[in-house]
Amino acid sequence: MLSKNTSYLSRLDHLRFLAALLVIAFHFHGNTAVDMDTRNPFLVLIREGESGVSLFMVLSGFILTRIALGKEINYRSFIFNRIVRIYPLYLVAILATAMAGRHVDVLSVIAMVLPIGPIAGVTMSHVSHLWTIPVEFQFYLVFPLLVSFYAKFGARYLLGVIVLAMGFRLMEYLYDDTVMDAAYFSILGRIDQFVIGMLAAVLYAKRPRLMSSPIALVLAFAAVYLWFMVFIRWSGGMTGKDAAASHAWIVSPTMEALTWSALMLAYLQQGWKIPRTVDRVLSYLGVISFSLYVWQSPIIYVFALHPTGQLFTAWQANLFFIELPVIVAASSLSYFVIERPFFAFRTRYVASTEPAVTRSASAALVDAYPSANNR
Repeated sequence: MLSKNTSYLSRLDHLRFLAALLVIAFHFHGNTAVDMDTRNPFLVLIREGESGVSLFMVLSGFILTRIALGKEINYRSFIFNRIVRIYPLYLVAILATAMAGRHVDVLSVIAMVLPIGPIAGVTMSHVSHLWTIPVEFQFYLVFPLLVSFYAKFGARYLLGVIVLAMGFRLMEYLYDDTVMDAAYFSILGRIDQFVIGMLAAVLYAKRPRLMSSPIALVLAFAAVYLWFMVFIRWSGGMTGKDAAASHAWIVSPTMEALTWSALMLAYLQQGWKIPRTVDRVLSYLGVISFSLYVWQSPIIYVFALHPTGQLFTAWQANLFFIELPVIVAASSLSYFVIERPFFAFRTRYVASTEPAVTRSASAALVDAYPSANNR
């Protein structure tokens, strides 16, 4: 969503689509017989495509903080905007899944809606990936406090949150000999990803050309890929046989967030122009990224049950020429019918602490397009 007051960062939407695409490819891999040879750089990105969730959460922390820096947040209005933006589509997905099943577990539905699903260990078949929405909403509940404490204590407070989160994960590992579930599926493992996104927003505001060199972009992408390789060798990767027992999960959420933040900053600060058509297409796909994230898993599952999803010998062709277009089409309809009509209910939730400062485009942007959770 555009504003007359400041520029619109279309590249944020590009990154949203990248996050959604990684998750789509990961779930496609999980429902097809694709050999994930780690010697193939492209397949490494797909094998660890669940990391798209981490990118979504870094983006969420970044965008919200970019709005809130130097401003006061009306807590009630902020939470109301988050509910209006997230819940219409979230509730439709949950209720559609519940009604599609022969037996509806009412308590599971309630736990998912509240949102305490991940805390209660509750998921729903075919939309189990929506565990990210409650976790993200838990971050929303504390975000205004984090911004307030940052204003009072500075970046050292947010760094303390990161260290504390790693400390909790270490304690969990020492107690249970595993920390994978807590690190991946809970706010305990995700809070530092949001916070690192917040710190990236501060860095972006103070050093807008810090990573503007094309070399910085190449190095940032290399850092993301290198961490994937280290994580695979260290723990076996997300789907590795011994992944649950690996102590890599103590630091992996933090490392993922650091590398994604570097790539995000480098991409946002690049001076070269993207062709207009490419920019508009990627921006649109980023706009509908929440719907992409919500509907991709059930659509991929349906294709896995029927031969129409395997028309081509090459899995890449099945993904990009059959399943992805269907996901995009369904998500476009979902965006315009379910998501967009509720934008009219949004209210202003930030007030500048300085006079004559108007609402930024990014404030309107985050209301329009949440992370996905998003992812």
